[in-house]
Amino acid sequence: PGNIRERPFSDIWTGDDPLLAALREKEKMVKGRCHTCHYLDICKGGSRVRAEAVFGDVWAEEPACYLTEDEIHS
Repeated sequence: PGNIRERPFSDIWTGDDPLLAALREKEKMVKGRCHTCHYLDICKGGSRVRAEAVFGDVWAEEPACYLTEDEIHS
């Protein structure tokens, strides 16, 4: 995506790299419980690194989420 020593972070973040573009709108990309969660606007889908480590999918639901199904859909 870029080297922060060579380019300003703002240029890297707003560039055309597909992963960074998806991360800028990750609320639309997350799957599973996170996708339909009432609190998504607060937690923003949690840790993408943790989702990748546990499920092998950067867009999988946050595995450390402690909310119950009732809380997610309240």
